[in-house]
Amino acid sequence: MDQWVTAASSLLAFLLYYNTLDAGFVYDDRRAILSNPDVIGHTPIKSLFENDFWGTPLTDPGSHGSYRPLCVATYRLNYAFSGFKPWSYHFLNIFFHSTATALVVITAKRLLPSYCMRVGTVVAGLTFAAHPIHTEAVAGVVGRADLAACNFFLLSFLLYTEHLRIRNESHRRNCRHNYKQIVRHLETVDQNFRLSCHGLVQHILMNVRKLLKASKSGPLKVLNVCEVHVESVQLNKCHCNGCASEDTSELLQWCTLVGTLLFATAATLCKEPAVMVVPLCIIYDFLKDIRQEEPYLKCRWRSICALATGGLTLLYWRLRIAGAPSGFAAADNPTSRDASFFTRFYTFTYLPVFNFFLLLYPFQLSFDWSMDAIPRITSLFDIRNMSSLFFYAAVSKVTWKIFTSEIKRQQEKKEKFYKKQNKNKQKWNNNCKHYSRRQDCSERKSNMPHKENPSSKRALCPCNGCKHALTEEHTNVCRAINNNNIMHTSSCVCPTVYGKTKTQNQNKYSYRSPQIAMLLFTAFMVLPFVPASNILFYVGFVVAERVLYIPSVGFCLLLGLGAGALTRTWRRNELRSRIFMFTLLVTLCAMCGSTLRRNLDWRDEESLFRSALHINPPKAYGNLGSVLSTQGRIAEAEAAFERALKYRPNMADVHYNLGILHQNQRRYGEAIKSFERAIYFRPSMALAYVNLGTSLMADGRLAEAASALRAGARAEGIRVRDRREHDAARVSALVQLAALHSQRGHWHKALTSYKEALQILPVTNAPIVGWTRHNVLTMAGDIYVQLQQWVQAEHSVLSALALAPDHAATHLSLAQIVARNSSRSMEAEMWFKKAITLAPNDPSIRDQFGMFLRSQRRLRESAEQLVTAARLAPTDSARAASAARALRDARKCRSAERWYAKAVELNPNDAEHHSNLGAILHLNGKYTAAATSYRRALQLKPNDEITITNLKRVRTLMSNQRNK
Repeated sequence: MDQWVTAASSLLAFLLYYNTLDAGFVYDDRRAILSNPDVIGHTPIKSLFENDFWGTPLTDPGSHGSYRPLCVATYRLNYAFSGFKPWSYHFLNIFFHSTATALVVITAKRLLPSYCMRVGTVVAGLTFAAHPIHTEAVAGVVGRADLAACNFFLLSFLLYTEHLRIRNESHRRNCRHNYKQIVRHLETVDQNFRLSCHGLVQHILMNVRKLLKASKSGPLKVLNVCEVHVESVQLNKCHCNGCASEDTSELLQWCTLVGTLLFATAATLCKEPAVMVVPLCIIYDFLKDIRQEEPYLKCRWRSICALATGGLTLLYWRLRIAGAPSGFAAADNPTSRDASFFTRFYTFTYLPVFNFFLLLYPFQLSFDWSMDAIPRITSLFDIRNMSSLFFYAAVSKVTWKIFTSEIKRQQEKKEKFYKKQNKNKQKWNNNCKHYSRRQDCSERKSNMPHKENPSSKRALCPCNGCKHALTEEHTNVCRAINNNNIMHTSSCVCPTVYGKTKTQNQNKYSYRSPQIAMLLFTAFMVLPFVPASNILFYVGFVVAERVLYIPSVGFCLLLGLGAGALTRTWRRNELRSRIFMFTLLVTLCAMCGSTLRRNLDWRDEESLFRSALHINPPKAYGNLGSVLSTQGRIAEAEAAFERALKYRPNMADVHYNLGILHQNQRRYGEAIKSFERAIYFRPSMALAYVNLGTSLMADGRLAEAASALRAGARAEGIRVRDRREHDAARVSALVQLAALHSQRGHWHKALTSYKEALQILPVTNAPIVGWTRHNVLTMAGDIYVQLQQWVQAEHSVLSALALAPDHAATHLSLAQIVARNSSRSMEAEMWFKKAITLAPNDPSIRDQFGMFLRSQRRLRESAEQLVTAARLAPTDSARAASAARALRDARKCRSAERWYAKAVELNPNDAEHHSNLGAILHLNGKYTAAATSYRRALQLKPNDEITITNLKRVRTLMSNQRNK
């Protein structure tokens, strides 16, 4: 049945999120995937371990600080497999959620008490599969960090439970190991005759006593004389197997411990809070077994020290690589910037309660809880403080009660054990008096054959190892080593045959106490949430639903524990059990329905933002306006922007987006005001400067536009959220400034702007949101051409060509520059031909090559290239006319006539085409058709002197023909 529960839970998890396969990229997915160079492959693999989650170098002051290279690697694999097709990204998310659900079921099987096993695993697995709080993590592609981290988190914990099982089994074999060592020692002593006189006499007397006893019982009992020998042989026979077993056990212990740390490292490289699996394993080790024997404590502390050392090393390495969390905008977490200590204390104390409420009632969800979605608690008399007080009081009381009851139970157990030991010691002292009278245990037994049973015999001479009496049941070696005393501090060295008992059939992984299970599940829920709780440090969000993915494991396990406890006596009260199971089924169906409905919200951005209008209006309306604007729903978008600003007037992004909306409508005055407000609220917003300059240029205010663009190029970006976008905006400002200078004929200023842009761009050709070094170098080359600095122009284009050797337009530019030098015509022709090879269907390259060949007086080759260009652009009348002109120059008048006719056909309202057609008809002797073309040209352009002159000549020729 266990496998069926695991399979059913995983299948439910997959089916519930199947409808997300046709969803798109929403919200943070765009920045994390669509514009992330580490995902697209514009950076080498090692950059995954040098950049943050968003593709910004960790050394950059504006880096987010989130170090998740394994998660980014999965995005890169998705991109290599399917590009930007969203279904593959969503499919992998669903797969991770299904595997996490299966691991939750396995964890529940290992940790739940036996009476909770049947119902508890089902409840925990199905609840985790269907919980609506997981929707953001599964339906949003960015949530994969939490999904992958949870999988590695649970694998690390399960591997540590396996480590504890192997460690406990190794501890149980200590008796055999001790016996092996003792037998070896005694054999060596016997061989060297090093026994003391007292020990030698005692050993002889014991064996004589055995012989006498065996002779009285009969000849078959004489075989018992070989007891020690047989036992020694048997143990020696198992000696090699025991050594191999010990070595294998030790190796497995270290392998599982190292595996625990490796999975913990992998989980941390997916998302930082997963590092809390290390303290969780340590807590589990302490809670699982509270035995205080010295050998067991040594093994435990060895495991804990190794695990703690590895965890601290991992934490130190993580902080050294990426540092502490970086700064964030005040709107992301307003409470952290509040000046009042009490406001911060009240609010941050309440936030864990709010997160627990989301786990308990996950039906009011939002994609974002920033700004004032959760109002700050500024007063002691806020009603929410009462909920915080009740919550922490209840948790503290339950925890304290569990601790005290468990400690009390263990103390009672110890007292009972020591009381029994003292009682056995007193009985043994009494029996020792009989032994001093040289009466052995068998004689005492013969004197009272009807009054003793095995249990009473066991009480006479108790052994701490096997609970047998120190009589004939123990080997001579054992009695000699212990000197016939009670073994308070030593272990029994007798071979003991263990049968299958009820104790051995119990679960081999965990201590089956519901109190301990509750503490452990609470730790499962609390520890992974601590890094996001604003207790250790401030984080850049108020509440994030995907952060609750790992803590929800503990919550679901607690639900499973509670369900198992409530159904423990279900057979006694069938009605109550049926009501409970019906309630459980209704709750599960409600969670499934809520998850399916919430998935529809994450299908596209419009649905997602509309779903949060009642929770976070300013953020939702602002983002909704951007979506509506891209869809062309201008009026709705403008209304959404205005509503967002009504709730929160200082939102620079909304002012900027509203300015873009006005700019696209050519409402430049309003656009300029919106951009100026955006710059006022966020002076480092370089994009606002760029678009302000564009609007000012369109409004004819060129000097102000130049000032705005210059300010945008110098905008400070130390703490900007997206460094690539900021640098791209600065490059755009410089490029537009260069274009403005070029328009005004200030070529040197334009060249200076291009040089500044090259300093911002990386040395490689990696794009920064559309701009590459190759683009800017090409434009700088054009400026050098205008300045007639041919050497610098050629060097600039060659540099661009080195960055993009397959760029045909760059080959064309280089060919045109080289062609200006008549002595390098062969080299220029080579560059033209390379450009044609790279882009054989580009008519512009054929045009330029044709013009070059014409300048070389290679008219037939020129005509071939221009005709090919005209054929590649069959709707372009200008290219048809150029082809006709080239054919006429090459003395191919018949072909030229056809192409002129084609040009006229494509553009019948062009007077020049009609005039040229008339001219070629004139040359071909078709005077009537030529006159018709000339007259049509004059209709379109009445006062054209060349056409009038040509028409007169044709009429003269026509009259001469008639006269003849």
